[in-house]
Amino acid sequence: MIFERILILGCGLIGSSLAASARECGLAKEIVGVDNKYELMRERNPFFDEISGSLKSFEEADLCVIAIPIEGIPAVVKELAENHGQSNYDLITDVASNKRSLIEVLDKLKQDSKWAFLSKFISSHPLAGSERGGWESASPDLFDKTVCLLSTFRMTSASADNSTEDKESTPSERRVARLERFWQAIGCRVEHFPLQEHDQLLSIISHFPHLLAFSVGAFMSSSNFENISKTIHGTGFKDFTRISAAPPGLWADILLENREYILLNGEEWLETYKEFICALEKGDKGRLVGLISQSSVWRNGLKKLKPSV
Repeated sequence: MIFERILILGCGLIGSSLAASARECGLAKEIVGVDNKYELMRERNPFFDEISGSLKSFEEADLCVIAIPIEGIPAVVKELAENHGQSNYDLITDVASNKRSLIEVLDKLKQDSKWAFLSKFISSHPLAGSERGGWESASPDLFDKTVCLLSTFRMTSASADNSTEDKESTPSERRVARLERFWQAIGCRVEHFPLQEHDQLLSIISHFPHLLAFSVGAFMSSSNFENISKTIHGTGFKDFTRISAAPPGLWADILLENREYILLNGEEWLETYKEFICALEKGDKGRLVGLISQSSVWRNGLKKLKPSV
């Protein structure tokens, strides 16, 4: 057991899956949640010991996880830093898939509030999810064999050393090590990555691929084969379009929040796409083989994810 009480702000898919995983792994004596839809979840969401609509209901916790939608993060961080007496929370993290709003609100905090908050805050991003949203789709296995990125506000370069040995000499380092153990216990491999570079990386490995999948899904939905393609298709088609079924509102927010990097990726991708089109127009099999081989070699080099020990 790592924590006496875990407080999770936001009891949707990620928040409830975190609660389910922590409970299954015996990581806390008590797991409580805060959600503005708490009345709909009472006595239905089985992953929490108690759910409330207010932070004031739980003024103490060993770990506070911010798992709310992106647009709500600035207000919650500001409240935790300035108004709520965050000293009652020993360790604070978020699980947002974009960090721009987080960085902006941290930059705007008064210095005393900022450094008091940052002394207890480590940003997290478990690279896990589902095309189905909501707490009803939560699973204790959601984070198994996934990667979790950890970032501190002042971190400036990636670190390849994930071991917790020799890292626990200061309170801040002990908190990092404690949070590492939490993510590792629920099945994640922990990687350290600079907070300021997070959104650029995620635009490449997640957000832009989702945009492409959504565009293919929109294309298929307006094609002459919209209906028949739902029943006649191969596994490759199903695998490629899986993420196009992701929650629309959630992903609209993610794409808009990170649009600067996504648009840059789109411009670079378009040049590659034009190379494929040019090769097709010219009937240039050699060029097509070369482009497909480049993609194939990269894809075959993806490593299987294994949790860190």
